[in-house]
Amino acid sequence: MQGSDPAPRYPLAVIVLHWAIAVAVSGLIVLGWWMQTIPKDPVGPRADAYNLHKSIGLSVLLLMVVRLAWRASHRPPQLPPLPLWQARAAHAVHALLYLFMFLDALSGYLGSAVSGFPVKFFGWALPDWAPANAGLKEACSVVHGVSSWALVAAIGVHVVATCYHQWVLHDGLLWRMWPRRAVNLEPKSRAA
Repeated sequence: MQGSDPAPRYPLAVIVLHWAIAVAVSGLIVLGWWMQTIPKDPVGPRADAYNLHKSIGLSVLLLMVVRLAWRASHRPPQLPPLPLWQARAAHAVHALLYLFMFLDALSGYLGSAVSGFPVKFFGWALPDWAPANAGLKEACSVVHGVSSWALVAAIGVHVVATCYHQWVLHDGLLWRMWPRRAVNLEPKSRAA
């Protein structure tokens, strides 16, 4: 806990990891919607966009493995005093965020691996380890689409709840995951 922080904070490395994943996932969502609008002919621009999406998605998967390893070996900072239902809801939303990010990345990668096309990671072709399988590819596409929408919903709940805690309850919850706390960003007291 630093200075006048009302709640313990995450270590800086975890904060950086959180925001890197948040930025990458936001980019993936935008890129995922946009790339579907690119015409299939000529094939180059659409393939490039899909390969970029896959590369960023695999990067997020690797970052999530690191994040999960940290989480499995460390206790997170204690939440500020909350009603039991809010604490349980916070834990549930975090579990859903992890679930949907892993499900999204794994279904996207598996679907690509069995698509019959090479999977490229920032231009480097990854080894082919599975034969083309149209049925499995279609199933993975469905899972990827559903988990993407579920992830967007979970992110929305997470952001709204964080804003509610920061600007309505003024309990400083946001500062647990913010890189640096400026003096003029102190949470307002409830009496003010």
